[in-house]
Amino acid sequence: MVWLRREDHEDRELRWLCPWGSASRAAGGRRLAEPDDPLRTAFQRDRDRVLHATAFRRLQHKTQVLAAFEGDHYRSRMTHSLEVSQMARSVARALRCNDDLAEAIALAHDLGHPPFGHVGEEALDEAMRGHGGFRHNAQGVRIVDYLEDRYGHGFGLNLTLVLRRGLLKGRVPEGFPISADLQPRGDVPIEAQIVDLCDKIAYLSHDLDDGLRAGLFGESEAAQLRLWREASQSAGSTNRQRVVSEVASLLIHDLLATADAALADTPRSGKPPRLQHSDTMLVLAQELLEFLRVHFYRSPRVLAVMNDGAHRIRRLFAHLRQNPSDLPETTQRRLPRDGLERTICDYIAGMTDRFLHRATDALPQ
Repeated sequence: MVWLRREDHEDRELRWLCPWGSASRAAGGRRLAEPDDPLRTAFQRDRDRVLHATAFRRLQHKTQVLAAFEGDHYRSRMTHSLEVSQMARSVARALRCNDDLAEAIALAHDLGHPPFGHVGEEALDEAMRGHGGFRHNAQGVRIVDYLEDRYGHGFGLNLTLVLRRGLLKGRVPEGFPISADLQPRGDVPIEAQIVDLCDKIAYLSHDLDDGLRAGLFGESEAAQLRLWREASQSAGSTNRQRVVSEVASLLIHDLLATADAALADTPRSGKPPRLQHSDTMLVLAQELLEFLRVHFYRSPRVLAVMNDGAHRIRRLFAHLRQNPSDLPETTQRRLPRDGLERTICDYIAGMTDRFLHRATDALPQ
């Protein structure tokens, strides 16, 4: 049996990818030049670097909605990222886009999330006003470009330009420090669009599952949703797990149908089309999102834990600003380059929920 070389994978991509798929040979290079891998394409190598990163391992103890310490079976940032990765890879492959790139972007897309999710993000952004702000997408790029410096060369994970652009989507606060080669921000690959849409599919379906599992709403309430009823009918079952799985399946297949039509209708010489769900599915998905906001995201049980987490972040930030010598020695070395506030922000953003608890419990009262 003859093993496949990197060049064989690259040749297959060129024959198989749709016109807007991102070829590994056009990955944009790395900031620090290095020899190609004999087995893996550039995007496969990027994916593996993300998977082995310390920041990725920390995601297992970072909150998705229900805090990681509330139960063993609720989604964490890591399991969410894995679910997004599985969906994005399947959708990208079906559309003949680069599934390795989609998988790599999906695995890395939440690396920049601080402890306690979006309320933690808001707390850090508030603390960083006047100092470049904070957003988890921009922080994710900062992690792979700088903070995750495993080899001491100063280029983080040294990922490809195309993947790094794929992570830098959404708003970036004015003054947030990102690498010079990402400014001005260029077009993101179509695989990044796929990850964005699969991100929403994943959290809509698994948050529905986690909310039911936690008893924050019942199946009779979920059954009021048109998407739930459609999924139950499509699955031919009222079994909760089967219905939740079918919700994800309906969203994925609708995306594939509309994306395939958009790609077919776009001139090959033009830019990639904007991918989205059908108008009907957008309405059903929005109904589900509003349901989750009322019954799950804003439930007293969830808000109590989240607000406590945000309070802990604000308290620790204020303490370290007054006592920078309490920062770890390795973190203090970044002070001359990054400044006090950004160094503290990086340190807190990298914490897991339980590490933040331990750090704040040890503070003087």
